[in-house]
Amino acid sequence: MLCGLRRDPKSSIDDGPYSKGGSGSGDHHSHASQRRSLTEEHRGLTTVDLMKREGSSLGLTISGGSDKDGKPRVSNLRPGGLAARSDQLNVGDYIKSVNGINLCKLRHDEIISLLKNIGERVVLEVEYELPQTVQNPSGMLTKTIEVCLHKEGNSFGFVMRGGFHEDWHRSRPLVVTYVRPGGPADREGTLKAGDRVLSVDGLPLSREKHADALTALVQSSQEALFLIEYDVSVVEAVQQASGPLLVEIAKGPSNAGLGISLHTAVFRNKQVIIIDKIKGASVVERCGALHLGDILLSIDGTSTEHCSLMEATQLLASTADVVKLEMLPANQSRLPIRPQDTVKVQKSNHHHWEQSYCPPPPLQHAGHGKPWNSPSHSHNHQDHCKSLVSGGFSPSSTVTSGFSSQGSSSLPCPAPSAAPGSPRGSTGKRRHRTKDHKSS
Repeated sequence: MLCGLRRDPKSSIDDGPYSKGGSGSGDHHSHASQRRSLTEEHRGLTTVDLMKREGSSLGLTISGGSDKDGKPRVSNLRPGGLAARSDQLNVGDYIKSVNGINLCKLRHDEIISLLKNIGERVVLEVEYELPQTVQNPSGMLTKTIEVCLHKEGNSFGFVMRGGFHEDWHRSRPLVVTYVRPGGPADREGTLKAGDRVLSVDGLPLSREKHADALTALVQSSQEALFLIEYDVSVVEAVQQASGPLLVEIAKGPSNAGLGISLHTAVFRNKQVIIIDKIKGASVVERCGALHLGDILLSIDGTSTEHCSLMEATQLLASTADVVKLEMLPANQSRLPIRPQDTVKVQKSNHHHWEQSYCPPPPLQHAGHGKPWNSPSHSHNHQDHCKSLVSGGFSPSSTVTSGFSSQGSSSLPCPAPSAAPGSPRGSTGKRRHRTKDHKSS
């Protein structure tokens, strides 16, 4: 979402690659444009060192200047450009200096000229907004998961901000603020904006400054193991429900699945489709509305009563960005649940770091006229999962045969994410068994 300062008037060289409004600009990170000066307590500093080929551009768009509205600021990063692929810049970052030349008194055209005529090595002194802190909200759990990423160049495909500071007011966890589409982290699929990076290749990063943490990433192995902390919503409506529920999950524009595997079971002398496994840090787990053993009654309006396991799995895989699942919670069916893979879980008793980088667009259930809205930035709306849980709707009798439904409730269930969709890496190999017909 664009906010704050008005758009800069076009200068005489707006068609250049560095000037706001130029042909090389994209909509990358558009959430953070046009911020006012940051207070000392919310200001972070970093150095970005880029090497470009002679005659090529950095692939970034700059606005502002002494004759314009505010300090020089990154207003766009061209997808696929050098600056974007460095994974060290966000739109909205302020550029304080270029190769040691202070920009605070330079006019807009002078800054553009400087960037056009700079040498192959470009060192940017960057000022950015630290992740905001809010008191840990109720109804949230924190979990940790290990993620293996393959480095491309010196980057893993995500922007990380925060870090330790001598002034405790300015200390932050190392928060993922952006997952670059098509990059290593996006292709692996687990990491989402708002996740915290705790360690890399066993090296703890909690007491590392931002610059030292970046150095650790550069010096890590080509196949690095990250320990990531993420948030999971606790949806009380599921535990309190009586009868079937309708769950809507916004998984975002992605070819990836929701992160669940299905299985068959027998309930009231009928074969039913249940959730057999939920992948750690997946869209479904972060939402918190679905659990192991939940019975899926319908998928996007199609009853599973007469579906085979394969047909139900195909239905789930072919769903759109918003998935509507009618289900009976496991605590009502009392079906035996097989052990799930172990994931470290702890009650979140520390400060919660506000996930304000990219919420999804409002989601609204037809029976409830209030959409869920939250402060948003557009660059990562596809990276959030949100579920809307409704009880007391009137599905077809063939879907809800044998179940009763009473009461009515609806609530949003946000969960942070980063790259589009749910995890695409480390899925288990399919096992073909004649008895339990398991499928993932």
